[in-house]
Amino acid sequence: TIGKFTDVSRFVTLTTKSLHHLPPHIQQKFVRLKGQDKLPELLQLLKEHPASGGTVLIFCNSASTVNWLGYILDDHKIKHLRLQGQMSAAARAGIFASFQKGDVSVLVCTDLASRGLDTSSVQLVVNYDFPGTLQDYLHRVGRVGRVGSKARGAAVSFVTHRWDVDLVRRIETAARKRTGLPGMDSSVSKPPPKGG
Repeated sequence: TIGKFTDVSRFVTLTTKSLHHLPPHIQQKFVRLKGQDKLPELLQLLKEHPASGGTVLIFCNSASTVNWLGYILDDHKIKHLRLQGQMSAAARAGIFASFQKGDVSVLVCTDLASRGLDTSSVQLVVNYDFPGTLQDYLHRVGRVGRVGSKARGAAVSFVTHRWDVDLVRRIETAARKRTGLPGMDSSVSKPPPKGG
């Protein structure tokens, strides 16, 4: 069983034939908590993250959660950008560009940012909402420590539901056995999310 805090660091080689493996250079942590404890945990993480520690991506499963969390961060005077699929394409492009330039170090987003955001500055991914699939998890954590990055990076995932625990166990098993994630076939790709 997963405890309050689980740390999974893997040492697998990532090649074009094994893109469904967990990235070897990313420290992965799973924090088991109740839904009402997610916000205080996130605020503590952001407070502890050094300003020089690279940028932070905070993933949510819906546009409404992105907006709600953004208002909370505003209240706590944490400078951030928001990115979700209900925004116009022009607004999203401007936010992408601003984040990639490093104007703001925190981006609250949906899975829209897990595909296509290519920057070497992301050092922390927070799964505020645990992703619904292993493929979404892999895409999210893959934003950390991209080519050209100087640091290893980390992914912290908040685990709140029973179905999240099942996915965590599958991730931990794949990491321990140094195998690909179950059900992941690199030749079959899921279409990008619509709306996000």
